[in-house]
Amino acid sequence: MSLSGKERKATIWIGIAIGVACSSMLVRYALLQKEKKMQERPGNFDSGITASAQIPFPPLPPEVLRDIPHGLVIFHDGNGSVEGSNRHTDSWVIETSGSFRSERLFILVEKERHSSDPALYFRASELYVLLQPEKSQDHLVRYLNEDTHKIIGRNHKTKEYIVQGKGLEPAQIRKNLETFRKNEALFAKVRIPNWLP
Repeated sequence: MSLSGKERKATIWIGIAIGVACSSMLVRYALLQKEKKMQERPGNFDSGITASAQIPFPPLPPEVLRDIPHGLVIFHDGNGSVEGSNRHTDSWVIETSGSFRSERLFILVEKERHSSDPALYFRASELYVLLQPEKSQDHLVRYLNEDTHKIIGRNHKTKEYIVQGKGLEPAQIRKNLETFRKNEALFAKVRIPNWLP
């Protein structure tokens, strides 16, 4: 027995409706599973565990959750600050990402415990260095260990070189700052640049 033209059309439309409904349910299920995995992923703000060493970190201040809503906590340190030697400062290195891998950025967030002061934000992978007047870029290149640091640019307004480093742990960032600052014969000024959300 064959179907008439109207019955065939009705059967096709019913099949399409069932297919769309099933596809929609499968997509929703997949998105929920993905969201669940993201929530459990080490480094996720809610996970409480760093992505690098998978060690616990204290909750991020509310302003950080607002300013950097989609990031991963790579490192945490509670033993000091790049701004000084305060041992009651929490430091988090957070990786943010855009649509492309090249848009990722590492932000050093510091917040003094039991203080109402806002969190401070820095670009974790960069140092801005101003050379002494008699020194040149060649002196800087000879000073840098090419395995850990490289020059990625220069701020022509301030004349500071932008040096990118590989060590992103807060303790390593503090050590790099201290080491560079000790070389007063080469550097007139060394700083870690602020980051604005």
